[in-house]
Amino acid sequence: MELRYALPLFLFIAPLCSSDTSLGSHHFVLEPFDFLFDTAVEAYYKGDWLTVILNMEKALRNKATVRKVKAQCRLSCANQTAFGDQLAGLAVAIPGAGSVEDLGFFQKILTRADCVNSCEIEKLGSPTLHQVTAEVQLEFTKRTPYNYLQVAYFKINKLDKAVAAAHTFFLANPDHMEMKQNLEYYKMMAGVQQEDFKDLEARTHMAEFLLGKSYYSDDSFGLAADHFEVAVEEYFTADKECKALCEGAYNYDGYNYMEYSADLFQTITDHYMQVLNCKQHCAVELAISSGRDEPFEDFLPSHFNYLQFSYYNSEKYEQAIECAKTFLLFHPDDEVMNQNLAYYSAVLGEDKAQTISARQVVKQYIQQSILEKELLYFGYEAFGITFVDPDQWTPEDVMPKKLRDKQKADKETAARITEEIGNLMKEIETLVEEKKKDSSEMSKIITPQEGVSVLPNDIKVTMMSKQLNGSQRVLLDGVITDDECRELQRLSNAAAQKGDGYRGQPSPHSASEMFQGVTILKAVKLGQEGKVPLKSAHLFFDLSEKVRKMLESYFNLDTTLYFSYSHLVCRSAIDEKQDDRKDLSHPVHVDNCLLVSEMNECIKEPPAYTHRDYSAILYLNEDFEGGDFIFTELDAKTVTAEVRPQCGRVVAFGAGKENPHGVRAVTKGQRCAVALWFTLDPAYEEKERIQAQDMLKMFSTPVNEEFIKKEERDTSKPEPTTAEPPAQADPEKAGEKPADVQADKPADSPKDKAEAKPVSKTTGTKAKAVPKAKAKAGDQAKTKTVEKVKPAAKKVAKQTVKTQAKQVDKKDAKPAAKKTVKVAAKKDSKKAKADATSASDSLKDKEEL
Repeated sequence: MELRYALPLFLFIAPLCSSDTSLGSHHFVLEPFDFLFDTAVEAYYKGDWLTVILNMEKALRNKATVRKVKAQCRLSCANQTAFGDQLAGLAVAIPGAGSVEDLGFFQKILTRADCVNSCEIEKLGSPTLHQVTAEVQLEFTKRTPYNYLQVAYFKINKLDKAVAAAHTFFLANPDHMEMKQNLEYYKMMAGVQQEDFKDLEARTHMAEFLLGKSYYSDDSFGLAADHFEVAVEEYFTADKECKALCEGAYNYDGYNYMEYSADLFQTITDHYMQVLNCKQHCAVELAISSGRDEPFEDFLPSHFNYLQFSYYNSEKYEQAIECAKTFLLFHPDDEVMNQNLAYYSAVLGEDKAQTISARQVVKQYIQQSILEKELLYFGYEAFGITFVDPDQWTPEDVMPKKLRDKQKADKETAARITEEIGNLMKEIETLVEEKKKDSSEMSKIITPQEGVSVLPNDIKVTMMSKQLNGSQRVLLDGVITDDECRELQRLSNAAAQKGDGYRGQPSPHSASEMFQGVTILKAVKLGQEGKVPLKSAHLFFDLSEKVRKMLESYFNLDTTLYFSYSHLVCRSAIDEKQDDRKDLSHPVHVDNCLLVSEMNECIKEPPAYTHRDYSAILYLNEDFEGGDFIFTELDAKTVTAEVRPQCGRVVAFGAGKENPHGVRAVTKGQRCAVALWFTLDPAYEEKERIQAQDMLKMFSTPVNEEFIKKEERDTSKPEPTTAEPPAQADPEKAGEKPADVQADKPADSPKDKAEAKPVSKTTGTKAKAVPKAKAKAGDQAKTKTVEKVKPAAKKVAKQTVKTQAKQVDKKDAKPAAKKTVKVAAKKDSKKAKADATSASDSLKDKEEL
């Protein structure tokens, strides 16, 4: 398992000590968590697992400490400087200085600011010490530290901690297929217990809520009530902390702060509206559980829904009445809950029931929340500051009538448009079906013929699709000379950047190899600056154009083939990391769809680069070990053809699901190639290449008439309106996990399991109904609400994606349905081979999709 990215180191020079020291101490400074994170990442690439663990664990603790201290300081100072207190010395108005009330207000503001600032400096040190970049903050939000920790703990055989770290990371990254495989592998290991699969970042209120739901679904109502009560208590603690943390710096949100010129009161208004919006959003933040796509609906009220029914089944009618009345504070017109309350009151006695009131803490919470909403709606009306109410329980009259009418009109308009679109879609579907019946022959896909056009005499077609056991495949030799190969390889080593196209990750595909790359535009700019020979950049441009023309001719295309992306890349074996290596240099994939090998399917939809139509790899050398290019079946294991790279060899193929491909591990030396992707859609033509061409025009005269003609043709073509988007980071690869576990033990893929049991009795926002007859009360109440149930955990796909590190090894590969073709490299160009390095596998995350 490889960890796909590492962040640059941030160096701090400060007296640093352990985070375990008491927060009240004046003799230490809390180490910045971004510094600890970078130290751990550096240790990871050195294989120093204990240093990884010590620094990463401390980084997580220190980040939590910073958050807690800031919340505590703000809450403490709010209590010490309440605005309702009388201010000494301000009994008489001061001439020319504004009202006494204004001065009193700002005195409190200044006093609180001083209090918070002093508190934070005392406990955390300088205010700038713990400021981190948005990128670092994102890594912690994505739980990337646990990705590193699971590998480090596995390496030192601490399986329980490795499992917990892996599970914690996976909950925040449920689409991360490699981590899913690791977890399946851990489940089969001896000594791993079910309780090891725990969320180390779980917040107390949510953990207790989920436990309560679990007991509730098992009809253990007494235990369920205990956990729901703890969840309520912890919810209000978390809510206070969340709202306190909203009182941070102003987010200019698109403004350039140098251009922001609001006056005093407008500035206060803007910032305070932002703070109130944040505080209202706490209701959503606290309702989010890792592994769920959406927050729990009506989260806080649902606690009292569960509680009233749990207490009823435990025959604790006083508590049931209290919780029912509390729920009705949120939804006073809920018919079922009012019926339940009437039933509980009849059983307990009306007089006694009347003495029981709803919980005071909830009354205060609702009162404060409604006041915040009213202020936000006022800001919406007066200043146009947008506010979207996150709560379902807000009374209708809180929203101003004008906004209610506008919202109602918008909903009606939206409903009408939706209906019209639905009717239009039905008409279109009918027309399409009729068209299909009338022209069934036109629906057949006619594939271009191969080899019809004649290629230049110095280029040899070594193998066609038939010899390569597939379709839309070709292997060409003699495309460029030895001198041209050497010049492009020198250009790569002079101009290429490590991790180019992969956010600077030096080993994006395999931890056992280093990857470097350079685009045409980058090469031309470096040539302009004199850092590399300009003629080398020109050669890069010309030879890639030569390959494009060859493909256009060989596949007999009627329309122009456009470049989608061009990349000069090299991958080098890391000598000390080659022992017992079983992974691929580039995993098997398809260039324009998402390969799901277990299902023998390839899904052509974003984030795959669906606009790609053809791919080609031009090889520059052969003096390395390993690195053979392979074609496989859709199972990603059955190898149908294998190509040995050599100078001047090109392997080209259609970019669709008919051509899954990958690259065997480079075990010694450096493997270099020019990776090219093409499209038939001019909207996706490579913009950087057009820029590079314009720059080359300014620097020199084209070297041959053919190039001049090509430029003239280009100027007559309409300019594409859209460029290919920059390489996207895979959603799955946001925190791409280390591949070490997978490398040591290939992961099988048993069925995925849901994160938590579905709770069939959950009602969400609807109250539980209680029957009129006590004997049948429990059963009927459950029956009445079972239709409104929502599962407690997100469903996971039944199909898992399995990848085995050994899958493409010659010894372990399954016999191919067709005879596997091997093309051996020889310096004599008469013996050819085919090699497509999975779209120059080192390309952007694009082809990895």
